[in-house]
Amino acid sequence: MFTLIQKIIFPNYKFALILTFIFTLLILVGTLSPLPQKIDAPGSDKWHHFIAFAILTYPMVAANKRLGFAIVLFGLCLGAGIGILLGYFSGKSAYRKKSVII
Repeated sequence: MFTLIQKIIFPNYKFALILTFIFTLLILVGTLSPLPQKIDAPGSDKWHHFIAFAILTYPMVAANKRLGFAIVLFGLCLGAGIGILLGYFSGKSAYRKKSVII
């Protein structure tokens, strides 16, 4: 048990890549799947996103510090891409112009 915890805290590159892939899939499924009802979770939605993406980027940054900037940039782009997709498909996008009926 202790070696698993130690492996998660200080992962090697291969294990970090596997964890990052699993976390990416979990975030994509969790954010893009429709829910039957709203979940009332304590705390701010922004904090939930921050924690999820911190967990996403941690293994690769811990395994290879030279890739830190690229991994954090990947997390930011993934979050922005999810936000744009959700806004586009839900019709609530800030990026689309509202049509004006004259």
